[in-house]
Amino acid sequence: MGVTIRPARLADRERILAISSQIWEGDDYVPHVIDEWLRMRDSEVAVADLNGSVIAFARTVSLAPGYVWIEGIRTDTASQGHGAGKALTDYFIEKAVREGAQRIGLSTYLDNLASIHIVERYGFERKASFILAEAKLDGAARSAAELSPLVSAVPFDEAKAWILGSAATAMSCGFLAQGWKFWPVTRPGVVSWPPFDRAIGVRSSKGSLRSLLVVCHPDHGEGEVTIDFADGSPKHLEALVRHMLALYPGVRNIQTMVPAGNGIHTALLETVTALEFDVWRHGEPDVFVYERAVERQR
Repeated sequence: MGVTIRPARLADRERILAISSQIWEGDDYVPHVIDEWLRMRDSEVAVADLNGSVIAFARTVSLAPGYVWIEGIRTDTASQGHGAGKALTDYFIEKAVREGAQRIGLSTYLDNLASIHIVERYGFERKASFILAEAKLDGAARSAAELSPLVSAVPFDEAKAWILGSAATAMSCGFLAQGWKFWPVTRPGVVSWPPFDRAIGVRSSKGSLRSLLVVCHPDHGEGEVTIDFADGSPKHLEALVRHMLALYPGVRNIQTMVPAGNGIHTALLETVTALEFDVWRHGEPDVFVYERAVERQR
């Protein structure tokens, strides 16, 4: 028998955890969220079953009406080559068609060549590129934490309006990163925002917003914080990042995805590099967002 795809059951939890333990040297986020994923009604975890054994899984969630996000695609390293990734992609595309979605998005890492090959075969196009940077609890960047008198809270509505007109948003092709999930804040026909935890900024002497940083708690486990957006002058960005580090002194990991592409990137990269964040791939784009339109059934 070949691979079959079905919705995950609670009984699949242990196999899902076992597969997840092979990812990122055992530091995968899936164990922190799998119980919530299996309970949620607006998403689905599906598994690839081979002869009665789960060999792969993935999740799909609706980020906005008509916009579907695929995440958490994992395959057992001992069971690769059976077409599980292809079968899961087929399953979720067909599901999106049935449910009337307009677009499907996902993200993947530079080294995940098998996943990139599959999604490009299915017509997904690379829409945006990012550079992953992190400040772990024991990392050197944490020593840069410093509250700044220049920084103040920004109302979320004002922050959203500023983000929509930002050069950083233009470089990210309208995506706002929250960990490995990328929200389509300005995609064609779609506006969907992650839940902000804080928005902080630096204002001019007349009160206009000059620089902005937005922080979220991603939905992949406690002890994580993400810088979802940061744009402004280099001086202001340094003050904002230092201030943010001081606001979250005990979190396990602070992560950001810096928009990049065509040999350029936002000013945030120089800031986090100078503050000694762990910048993956030496500042080369290494996280890619893919997207495709959903073809209607005739």
